[in-house]
Amino acid sequence: MPDHLMHKNRLQEYTQKSALQLPVYQTINEGFPHAPKFRSTVLVNGEKYTSVHTFSQRKEAEQEVAKYALERVMKREEVEVFPLIHQEEILFCKSILHEFAVKMNLNIPRYTTSHAQGLQLVYVSSLVFDGKTFTGEVAGSKKVAEQLAARASIQSLLGISE
Repeated sequence: MPDHLMHKNRLQEYTQKSALQLPVYQTINEGFPHAPKFRSTVLVNGEKYTSVHTFSQRKEAEQEVAKYALERVMKREEVEVFPLIHQEEILFCKSILHEFAVKMNLNIPRYTTSHAQGLQLVYVSSLVFDGKTFTGEVAGSKKVAEQLAARASIQSLLGISE
């Protein structure tokens, strides 16, 4: 199927994977019966998105608004998640990764933490998630070591390198 016809499918797949209600479309004709101008609105996760342009066919308007809504939803996720994994306070990384696993119907990450005692007790944690192993930076506590491993996993999933 051509790419411009797949936006509704992609938006629906996204909502299903994210355990959200399916998108609800409303399309109206702003033109005349002999010269229709369709504009669509879609409701996704409590937010309404309306197509910028009008189209001569209802399906085109729905595809356009689905594309727009998916772009906006993905951008919002970036804005909400990126600061949480980049800031010095990494308290949320483990929770974010766990929530992602649940939403995507994947196995929950398994953590392994080791410690070394020298002049100072340090911990290093690694985790297995979706068949891959991720290792975090050295930390002063087991809890922080696990958060750092979760952050390494999230950064890898998002294609971010530090």
